[in-house]
Amino acid sequence: MRKTGLTIAAVLLTGCAAQPEKKVDTTPKNPTVVLKASGVIRGMILPDSTFEQLVYTRHDKRRISNKHKYDSWMARKFLGGGDDTVIFRMDKNLSWALSDKKYLECPLSGCSTNILALFGTKNEDKVEHGDESEFQYDPADDAGCPLTVSKNNFTVTETGKTRVISGYETKEYQAIWKTEYKDENNRKDTNTLKIVFWNTTPTTTMEEAWKIQDEATQAYRKAVKKDNNPLSLLLSDEIFDALSAFSGDTSKENKEWNNSVSQKLATAKGYPISIKVDWYIDRKACPEAQMAEKPEKKGFDWTNPVGSLQDSVGKIASKKVKSMFAPDPNEPVFHYVYEINNIAIEPVHDSVFEIPEDYTLTTRE
Repeated sequence: MRKTGLTIAAVLLTGCAAQPEKKVDTTPKNPTVVLKASGVIRGMILPDSTFEQLVYTRHDKRRISNKHKYDSWMARKFLGGGDDTVIFRMDKNLSWALSDKKYLECPLSGCSTNILALFGTKNEDKVEHGDESEFQYDPADDAGCPLTVSKNNFTVTETGKTRVISGYETKEYQAIWKTEYKDENNRKDTNTLKIVFWNTTPTTTMEEAWKIQDEATQAYRKAVKKDNNPLSLLLSDEIFDALSAFSGDTSKENKEWNNSVSQKLATAKGYPISIKVDWYIDRKACPEAQMAEKPEKKGFDWTNPVGSLQDSVGKIASKKVKSMFAPDPNEPVFHYVYEINNIAIEPVHDSVFEIPEDYTLTTRE
């Protein structure tokens, strides 16, 4: 019994000794916007998932951490837990992407190749509009089946409904953006974007958070414009500001909106506690063009066996994709819900905006 007792004691002591001391964070604490949110993402070609988000913001720094949970076994197998963190350091003109004890360091404007260069877009190809570059999409560009815009309506309505979300009294606003394109036989393609906002009267904390987050947004915007980031070239200042404002990141009050969409969205007063987006597609135009197949070569080309196999697989895949991913007009091709659980301004350690000591630098493959 004495031997057994000593053995157990030794195991317990060994276990206790093996526990590493938790390092005390001695970095200073400073006021920081702390936002906690959760949401849902679903879609026709996206894996269904839920997520939790934690965002820390100061006027020259931001950290965004997401934890995704995928519904399907296949998605979990290939995408894992989906945990990711990005730290934006406007004060250093750097961004760090953290995952699996590794981090990737990039300029604030990003590591990715310039997508405008990839598509062969040169500076002289841009249509200048003041200081911004305006890129236009022409639905009639397809000579095989030209389309013309038959409807482009955007409305925002206060429904009169109220709900308590995360402890906040909210009012419902619905925005609907409907566009139609018709072919020569008056058959139509319809896109409908439905956005539901549940807005609350902003608290003092929310207004202060808006101010800090707006400073961070402007610092980021200034840095990426200087580096000719593709996103900054594609989105004008007003569109960028509108996306920030109507997602709740910054205030939309006391701002001048020069286009009708932003002006109508600005009528949805308050701070959005919950946002739901549903996108519907109904394709009726140009059915012949949608189903058209390339002329099929008869037989197997033994002089180019690899090419022949690729052609065969491509035809099979094309037919399968069309049958699987033809949008159902009654089901959204994209469904997104974002709900704020809590927002506060708290003293937070400076270390949350730094790379953890046990992370190692990695490079793009």
